[in-house]
Amino acid sequence: MTPIHRLDSVSKEYLAPASATLVKLDTQGYEWHVMDGAANTLADAVGVLSEMSLVPLYDGQRLWLDVLNRLEAEGFELWSLQTGFTDPRDGRTLQIDAAFFRTRRRL
Repeated sequence: MTPIHRLDSVSKEYLAPASATLVKLDTQGYEWHVMDGAANTLADAVGVLSEMSLVPLYDGQRLWLDVLNRLEAEGFELWSLQTGFTDPRDGRTLQIDAAFFRTRRRL
């Protein structure tokens, strides 16, 4: 079994204090939980690249609008979108990759 750690519990070991941190969230529907364990890391980040599902693909996952609203509440602004995963049967976009950058510092 692979151990699971909160991002906040390990990020300081890998990030320099003055680094411009960009957090990548691509955890197969577990992005919301990763954000729950990354409050301090996100507070110090300048940007987030997140995979976001437009339709439910994984049990219990939050969809794109929840993730968008949460990151905006954290002080990030949606910067760009890219098509991620498309259903080959009908061309429907199922997931997108979204880039967010901080527009204001959290208080």
